[in-house]
Amino acid sequence: MAAAGIWGLARDSSMGNDEVATRWAALLSLRELAHLLRHVDAVHGLYYLLMHGWAVIGSSPTVLRIPSVLSMTVAAGLIAIIARRLTGSGWAALFAGLIMALTPSISYYAQTARSYALVFACVLGATLALLHAMNAETAQADQRVIRRRWLVYAALMTVAGYLNEMALLVLAAHAITVLLARYGRRVVRHWAVAAAVSAAATLPLLALSVLQHGAVSWIGRPGLAALRVLFHDYFGATTVVGALVVVCAVVAVLPPRGAWRNRPADAVEPADAAASPADSAAQPASAWWRSGGLSLSSVAAPLLVVPAFLLLLESVVARPLYVDRYVLYGEAGAALLPGAGVYRIGQWLSRAEGRRALIWVPGAVLCACALVLQLAPQQRIRTPQSRAYDFGGPSRYVAAHAHSGDGVLYFGTLFRKAELGYPADFRKVTDFGVALSPMQAGNFRGTDKPFSLTGPLMLRYRRIWVIGLRPAASLPAGLLRQQSTLLQRDFILIASRHFRGMTVTLWLRR
Repeated sequence: MAAAGIWGLARDSSMGNDEVATRWAALLSLRELAHLLRHVDAVHGLYYLLMHGWAVIGSSPTVLRIPSVLSMTVAAGLIAIIARRLTGSGWAALFAGLIMALTPSISYYAQTARSYALVFACVLGATLALLHAMNAETAQADQRVIRRRWLVYAALMTVAGYLNEMALLVLAAHAITVLLARYGRRVVRHWAVAAAVSAAATLPLLALSVLQHGAVSWIGRPGLAALRVLFHDYFGATTVVGALVVVCAVVAVLPPRGAWRNRPADAVEPADAAASPADSAAQPASAWWRSGGLSLSSVAAPLLVVPAFLLLLESVVARPLYVDRYVLYGEAGAALLPGAGVYRIGQWLSRAEGRRALIWVPGAVLCACALVLQLAPQQRIRTPQSRAYDFGGPSRYVAAHAHSGDGVLYFGTLFRKAELGYPADFRKVTDFGVALSPMQAGNFRGTDKPFSLTGPLMLRYRRIWVIGLRPAASLPAGLLRQQSTLLQRDFILIASRHFRGMTVTLWLRR
C-alpha cells in the first residue's frame, strides 16, 4: 500500500477542487481558520486543524498528500490484522490486504489531500477495538480492561465522526455484528453505551453541519450510475476484476462445511489444522448468521453493505447526501470477504489435489489479475485528468503568458480556487471582479461585483483572462452573460486552452 501511495504522488503538482480547499485552509492562521469554519466546511474542521500542523513540514501538494498515504497504509495493515484475527489464517490476511492495496479507488484517495483515508483508518481501528472489547467480555477479563477497551472504541469512533460525520453510519454495521455474535445483553448494553457516547460527542458538529447545509446542496439524488461507481470503488475498476472479487466474496459468505466457521482469535485453531479434511468432516458447523460468535462474515458483510445502503436510502427519501467517498470505508468489507473467500477456494483446491502447497495459488492468481488488469486505471488516477478539475494546469498557463497589468475574471466563483491554490502564478494579474475575497467572505469562492461595477472596469484593461466557463451569449441570464456580451463586443479572443473541468481564454481590447 505504501508503494502504491508513493507511485506518482506528485501528479504534476496539480490539485483538484477539494485539495485546493485543504491547502488554503491549512495555510490559514488559527483565527482565520475559525472564521472560515463558522461559515463553511465545519465538518472538515478537525482535518483542517491537523493539516494546519502538518503544513509546518511543507505545503506542496505532494507533502500535503503524505498523511493520506500513511493513513491508507495503516488501514491496509489493519485489514490484514482483522482478517488474521477472525480466520486464524495468515494467507487470508495477506490476500485481504493485497486486494485492498490493489484497488484503484484506494490509491486514488491515498493520493488525495482529504480526510477520507484518515476516516478509513479510524473506522478500521474502531472495528478492531470492537473485536478486542467483545473478546474481553467473553473471556471475563478484569472490568478495568473491559472498560478501557470500550473507551478506546468510543474514542476512535468519535475521532472518525469529527473527521467525517458519515463515518458514524458504521455504528449501524457494528450493531449488526454485535447482535449476530449473541454474546448476551451485557455486551449489547456496553456496546450501546459506547456508541451513544461517540454519537453524543459529535452532536455539536452535527448541529453545525445542519446549519451549513448549503455546502452539500450540489449533491443530487443517486441513481444507477451511482451504484455502478460504488461497485467499482469497492470491487475494482474493471468489470473482469470486479466479477472475480465478487465471486470470492460470495464464496466467503456461503454456509460453511465442517470447521469453516470463523471464530474469535482466542478460539481459532492454527491455519494448518483448518485445512485438514479430516478435521473439517469432524466439526460440523452452521451458517455464520445463525451460529453466533464473531466471524469474518459477520464483521465484513455489515461493513460492506450497511453504511452505503443507509446513505443511499436517506438520499432517495430525504435530502440527498450520498457521495461514494463518504462511505469509502465500506471497501474494508470488500477486501475482507474476498480475502477469506479466495483462501477458502485454496483450501478446496488443496484438499481436492491432496497438496497443501496449492492453498495460496488462487489468491496469488486473483492478486495478479487485480494488478495486471487494473494497470491502466492505476496509471490514470496518477494524472491531473483523474480529478474533476485541474487547477494546476490553468494556473501555470496564466503564469507563463500573463503580462503585468492584465485583468482576470472567473466565470463561476468556483474557479477562483485556482488563485487560492496557486497564488504565485497570479502575481501579474488582478481579480477586479471580486467584491469580497474568500478570506473576507469566509469561504473558498468569495463574491462577485455586479455588472454595473465590473462592466466599466473591464473597459480599463487591455487584456483580460477568463478562467472557468467559456464566454458565450448562450450562458444563463445574469452576470456571466453580461460579461460575455461585453467581451465579444469590445474584445478579440486571442488565445484559448482547455483544461480538465475548465477553459482559459485571453481577450484583447479592440
